[in-house]
Amino acid sequence: MQSSARLFICAGCRAQVVICSHCDRGNRYCGPRCWQAARRQSQREAARRYQSTRRGRLCHAERQRRYRQRRKEKVTHQGSPPVLPDETLPAESKTRVQDCDVSATDVADGLQCHFCGRVCSPLLRQSFLHRRATREAIDLPPPLSARNPGP
Repeated sequence: MQSSARLFICAGCRAQVVICSHCDRGNRYCGPRCWQAARRQSQREAARRYQSTRRGRLCHAERQRRYRQRRKEKVTHQGSPPVLPDETLPAESKTRVQDCDVSATDVADGLQCHFCGRVCSPLLRQSFLHRRATREAIDLPPPLSARNPGP
């Protein structure tokens, strides 16, 4: 039997992603490349906010002072600039820019999960699966029949 799947747009690269219910953990990104880029961006924003506070500026100044102290050297004269090689750059770059982690997923009998490759139903959800809450999870008292066994 084909498992149910969810279709979502990657928050990083804006690619359509199909994810089966077995792999779905509330994913927002198509793979490691996109979520790591988002994490780096989030950390840069947090560092920028911290540097704008008084404490952040003082800590940064102290760290820079220690760095300059470690790097302090006496220089009596400057050396010559390094000689650049006379080589020319190649006409065409050998490196290829990789796209996001999403690959073609259409197969003859349905869709495949982008994460595990499992064949999924062609009927796709666009929202998360909502698990049914248990009584223990929402802190409800047990039903009356469980509290009072009766006469």
